Amino acid sequence: MSVPPPREPKGSPSATLSHNGAKGRFGVSYIRSIASQVGVGFNETSPDEDMLAIDGTIEFALAPARVQVKCTSRFSITGNSATWQSELHWREQWTQSKLPVYFVLVILDFDERPRWIEHHAAGTNHTAAAFWVRVNETATGDKIRIPKSQRLTADTIEQWHQEVEACFLPAA
Repeated sequence: MSVPPPREPKGSPSATLSHNGAKGRFGVSYIRSIASQVGVGFNETSPDEDMLAIDGTIEFALAPARVQVKCTSRFSITGNSATWQSELHWREQWTQSKLPVYFVLVILDFDERPRWIEHHAAGTNHTAAAFWVRVNETATGDKIRIPKSQRLTADTIEQWHQEVEACFLPAA
């Protein structure tokens, strides 16, 4: 006897994206919003062209930082860390990169789409947070541990910029 797949939470009747598809779009949009705050672009990798196991690049003048984005409601924003299963081909691609590669986990506080963004008189708030770890310089094994002390903010993008620039400095 086969078990039916779990039902997706109901979205708007006008929704055209699956629940997971909507999460994926939200994750990329979240990264774009932080990049926009800093004044840098985010170039998204075209679907089915992610041979380097990255979803996009933060575009600095000198060179880009590579970013893999995952979005989930499986974890809480609070806590010390989250762990994500990685795939061997991701790790193989990341370790070949001479430029920084960052894994960003966008955590939604709620699984229900209407609660991802709150609209109120004083503005609009995302009920989400993103955390990151650099993945091309450290062995991650089959699991990636993302410390929640590494919250993705405008300051993070500045840090990434410095790490990209360091790739072009002479070895000490």
